[in-house]
Amino acid sequence: MTNRRHHVGWLFCALVFTGCASAVAAPPLDAPLTDAPTPDAPATDAPATDAPATDAPATDAPATAPVADTPTAPPQPVPNPEDPVAAPDDSETIEVVGRPPGAQASIGREQLERNEYDDVHKALAAIAGVYVRDEDGYGLRPNIGMRGVAADRSAKITLMEDGVLIAPAPYTAPAAYFAPLVTRLSRIAVTKGPAAIRFGPNTVGGAVDMQNEPMPGQRMGYVDIAGGSNLYGKLHLRAAERGAQWGVMAEYVHLRSDGFKQLDNGGATGFAKNDAQVTAFVASPTSAQLYQRLELRAGFANESSNETYTGLTDQDFAATPQRRYAGSQLDKMTWRHIRLRATHRLEFSTRSRIETVAYHHRFARAWGKVDGFIGQRDFYGLLARPTAGANQIYYAILSGQADSSAPEEELVLGTNDRSFVSQGVQSTFTTERSHGAVTHHIDVGVRLHADSADRKRYEDTYNMTAGTLTRAARPRATVVDSDAATLALAGYAQDTANWRKFEFTAGLRVEAIAYRFKDLLGAAPAKAEQYAVVLPGGGLVYHVTERISALAGVHRGFVPVAPSAAAGVLPESSINYEAGARYRSPVLSFDAIGFVSDYANLKGSCTLASGCMEVQDGAEFNGGAVLVYGLEVQSSAVIPLRQGYQLPVELALTETRSSFRSSFDSEFPGWGQVAKHDELPYLPHHQVTLSTQLQAKRWDVGALARWRSESRDVAGQGPIVAAERADALLTVDLSAHLRIRAAAELYLTCNNLFDEQVIVSRRPYGARPNSPRMFQLGYKGRF
Repeated sequence: MTNRRHHVGWLFCALVFTGCASAVAAPPLDAPLTDAPTPDAPATDAPATDAPATDAPATDAPATAPVADTPTAPPQPVPNPEDPVAAPDDSETIEVVGRPPGAQASIGREQLERNEYDDVHKALAAIAGVYVRDEDGYGLRPNIGMRGVAADRSAKITLMEDGVLIAPAPYTAPAAYFAPLVTRLSRIAVTKGPAAIRFGPNTVGGAVDMQNEPMPGQRMGYVDIAGGSNLYGKLHLRAAERGAQWGVMAEYVHLRSDGFKQLDNGGATGFAKNDAQVTAFVASPTSAQLYQRLELRAGFANESSNETYTGLTDQDFAATPQRRYAGSQLDKMTWRHIRLRATHRLEFSTRSRIETVAYHHRFARAWGKVDGFIGQRDFYGLLARPTAGANQIYYAILSGQADSSAPEEELVLGTNDRSFVSQGVQSTFTTERSHGAVTHHIDVGVRLHADSADRKRYEDTYNMTAGTLTRAARPRATVVDSDAATLALAGYAQDTANWRKFEFTAGLRVEAIAYRFKDLLGAAPAKAEQYAVVLPGGGLVYHVTERISALAGVHRGFVPVAPSAAAGVLPESSINYEAGARYRSPVLSFDAIGFVSDYANLKGSCTLASGCMEVQDGAEFNGGAVLVYGLEVQSSAVIPLRQGYQLPVELALTETRSSFRSSFDSEFPGWGQVAKHDELPYLPHHQVTLSTQLQAKRWDVGALARWRSESRDVAGQGPIVAAERADALLTVDLSAHLRIRAAAELYLTCNNLFDEQVIVSRRPYGARPNSPRMFQLGYKGRF
């Protein structure tokens, strides 16, 4: 049956390509709307390529506009993102963009500034089809998934910053322990469906592109200062200077908090982050026949956080969900990130351009955390069954209620010391062509990428003595020392052809991957392999009327195998379908899209964050055939009120179901003993986000409600037993802004108004809460 389903999927791909090859096109009947669909809002789009999304030249660009990013509109001047007037209004709230095929949405500047989230999980809750798994309550380590793709460390989506891969090692070790700070972003664009093949390497779920503030068109300054609960603090500074053919912008962010968890011994549980970035560009004069622009960027970021993987027993969580055991008092993560980038753009005409980006990223982290005893290495099992046999003794020591009295009662503090390099060069060509009544929007790109991961793990042992950890006599042990690297050449081409009421899109991505792995301790054999994969995709949009459109699409999903995977582990592979309808009017935007991900092989990737033991870190497992399907509804409207008030309303709804197609036993902790029709873990059936804001000239007040249903910690079916359940959660966030004058404002936010705390995760070790009620008071100035 599985092979038959996939033959049908490939046949549909072939039909789409055949239709696109012979199709002719015409200008569209409607243009996509921006975040809140006000009549005068400019149309914008998610970035179309592997290169950064710089959709128009700077203010010193030639008078002729570059190619429009929305292929459904006839050629016309594009709003300039670097214009001082246009830049502050790139998007208002949730933007359902219209480049067919597929579900694409973005969160614009106004929505980001309205809620003042520092946690990317909270920001992305406003987009249908996106799942997150809370871990520390602050979003320090992003766990993002889409359309059934596992959220663990965002390893199975394509995570980008301005169109460039930003995970520490996207092919070799994609687990995202780093993400750009939300406060310095101007937009977060999410791409799902067939359009995702433009990015990669991961194409099953889609891509998240975190876009920085564009270079302004004139001299400017910006300051954002805030304080709040648990000694939260934020300082965000930005300054720019502009000339006719050059510009420079510098930015600095500092975030800190004392944390909301309480260690039994009163130790630190907070974090501090710093991020600095400088961007400069030079460009051709406006009279140049060929417009060129060279941009250079350098950035540095670091973090020190007293975070842990150790949660609580269910009984302790019910009593004090913010508690942390004394055994985790030494847990700490430190990391630093260096990023360098050079971007060159060449515009041949109003309809053709080429953009090339060279990038180099370095990320180093060391996370020391308690994760076992000499005599009990299964911390997950210990906290799930604290009264079973000898677990009673280990639990008493971990919680500081008893002292270590034997060698097997020494706590193991493992330090994962990792260094990553990610670098490459990518080039994208975009053009529009017309042939009579036919118009084509063509994107072609190529990327040569190399990344590597140097992994080490050290283990030290400690005794618990009167609630304090003291170093044991056992010498430090090196238990992991490996080196892995990947070289990947990727290329893609996509053509959107318009004819009358039809839009045909066909695309093809090719990935050629070579990797090597070496275990320097000799526990596993060295290996070097290479393979290639072809990823087609395409879709059709039919404009029923000027406001109503129907769409359908299909593409092949792919997630590469990690170099550390054992022989016999296959890449993740699926055929993904979607179909739905769109409605656009000056006051309402509505998308309803159904999706199906038909996996030939689902792949489980082991990290300590997913609950794997240290000996499994980096291992991968085949999960066989899996079916995931669901419905996404994304809608926004603006309700005009009397006396100049208006009320924008946004809705994001996701319904999801999943099913393993066979029974098997797996060593992957999230699967275990799988029976046919078991559901995937951490995939809630229902998610709803509803937000609104009463807007006036000098002030606004807003509210955002998020609800997600319960989910499983381990694959299963039927009612979820309490010991394997991540609870349902409803939170309400409030915000208020008062504009003192045109360039200055005060803001106040309250997250989790009703102070609801539930078990949102049991991985890797024990029950973990969402963040409690938190307040934030801030000031913003622009000059």
